[in-house]
Amino acid sequence: MDIEVYKGFETEDLIAPAHVPAAVVRAAVADARSPVPAGVHRSVALAVARGSEKTARLRLERLARVVMSTGQVDSPEAAWAADWGELPSAAYESLDRSIGTTWGAASTRNAMRDSVRAVVRACRDTGLMTHDAATAALSALRPEQIGRDEEKQARGHLSTETVTAAFVAMATDESPTARRDAALIALLVGAGLRREEAAALDLADLDAARETLVVTGKGAVVRSVPLAPGVRRAVSAWLDMRGEDDGPLLTPMSKTVPRVAETGRRLSVNAVAAAVKRRFAGEDEAVRPHDLRRTFVGDLLDAGADLSSVSKIVGHTSPSTTAGYDRRGIEARRAAVERLSVPFV
Repeated sequence: MDIEVYKGFETEDLIAPAHVPAAVVRAAVADARSPVPAGVHRSVALAVARGSEKTARLRLERLARVVMSTGQVDSPEAAWAADWGELPSAAYESLDRSIGTTWGAASTRNAMRDSVRAVVRACRDTGLMTHDAATAALSALRPEQIGRDEEKQARGHLSTETVTAAFVAMATDESPTARRDAALIALLVGAGLRREEAAALDLADLDAARETLVVTGKGAVVRSVPLAPGVRRAVSAWLDMRGEDDGPLLTPMSKTVPRVAETGRRLSVNAVAAAVKRRFAGEDEAVRPHDLRRTFVGDLLDAGADLSSVSKIVGHTSPSTTAGYDRRGIEARRAAVERLSVPFV
């Protein structure tokens, strides 16, 4: 990719380029993480050297789309092969203008900026870019402040009536699958687990009293999650049927018995999503596992739990992330202010 392509291109009426084919992105991630990348420049490879496979794919795909949005480059490979440490600050300013005129949603624009900023930070941290040059580039790609959309904040949260109806339906179904699904739903909506975390649970992660779970979250960070009484009952009911053999806590099912003793197989992430969709099939929109996690956070905040504690329970590295799940609106904030006593006379 020639540095000159960034100089003087027009930023009006730009159209967001199509998504890069998944197979192409996967191949690029594999190349970037190989000992000697063939087509991905070191400046880009460093930005995806750590973290999950999913994060690496998103970062490379977005980086390519940002560059292609300029209209000067038509292949993702060109974006990945560039030496980003050599680009002048004017290039990053031009990229920011392109992002601003190509994508309509501020959250999407920030995600695109973040892909470029990750490369800049990697270049700075490894000496491929001077500190001053990196500071200028990062300043050019400063994220936008996104205002609180209270209607949007309320989406993805399930009502108490909806959750109760799902548990009642599972209680009337005496099959092993229903008991397992009830335990799964309880862990998602009553402990705030991510679907990957639920699928990865082993029986050994549950303490002897069945009151606390040891959960391994993003970045292999381990946290202790206390279980509410209803969650403990759901898990115990499942274990009464599953048995106490070591292995995955949640297992695939045969028609009559869980297959833990024979194979030690665990429930897949996709199976978790399918179970949630099945148990909430009557809703207008498909319910996802993350909706149950959002509901858990919202319920805790509605109950008066402090943001920091909730953040630790669900494994967020920053309370600001947890705040994005807060569904309380202006009325809750007004009520909070009304409780203040100001000694004006």
